[in-house]
Amino acid sequence: MTPTRINCIIIEDELPASILLEMHIAKFDFLELKGKFTSTNNALNLLKTQKIDLLFLDINLPGKSGIEFAKSLPKDIGIIFTTANPQHAVDGFELEAVDYILKPISFERFLKAINKYCKVQTTNQQFEQLTQAEMEQPFIFVKCERKTLKLYLNEIDYFESQGNYLLIYTENDCFKTHQSITEMIEKLPEGLFYRIHRSFLIPLKKVTQFNSRSVTIKNKVLPIGRLYSTSTINCLQSFVKK
Repeated sequence: MTPTRINCIIIEDELPASILLEMHIAKFDFLELKGKFTSTNNALNLLKTQKIDLLFLDINLPGKSGIEFAKSLPKDIGIIFTTANPQHAVDGFELEAVDYILKPISFERFLKAINKYCKVQTTNQQFEQLTQAEMEQPFIFVKCERKTLKLYLNEIDYFESQGNYLLIYTENDCFKTHQSITEMIEKLPEGLFYRIHRSFLIPLKKVTQFNSRSVTIKNKVLPIGRLYSTSTINCLQSFVKK
């Protein structure tokens, strides 16, 4: 199920960064950009008159800094800080910001930040259209060709790397995304998936049988890489004992 509509604004005084953020936002149907501003003062009037859920907030701004401005905001407004200075990360996380992104902002890094925001909102039960069962199901957003898809982890059978792409197999579909297995592992919760081969990443609970050379998922036999064999068997044996 698609998240409820999220009203957001950009507060950014660097034009290239502002344009890039707007382009990223436009790729999500549920993100509604309500305005772009070059300073916190310019954004205040809109924040007083409209309900804004999420801010993309630069830290280095003319006048009041993004950090100072964030301290004055209601706790229910999500903040994703953007800056070119990594030294500001500690300040950003002390304010319990959703995320902190370094410029220039890639779409992959932007997508990761949106994933974080959606998970926080789901946990806080602020997506009223989601049922309790759906809120308990972890998910990720993945860019597939020109679409950004929401995939529930329990629907994924396995991942397969092919060149510069990653194939995501589900019960009824196969999706192709331009990223590596390593990048995907960073998005996934720990303990649910395991890399068994240079080219294969599997959900542990979907394994129906295994031996030292392969695992089986829904009658699909996947090879275990030689370098991954010992760690994979140990992982699967530990998982079975849980």
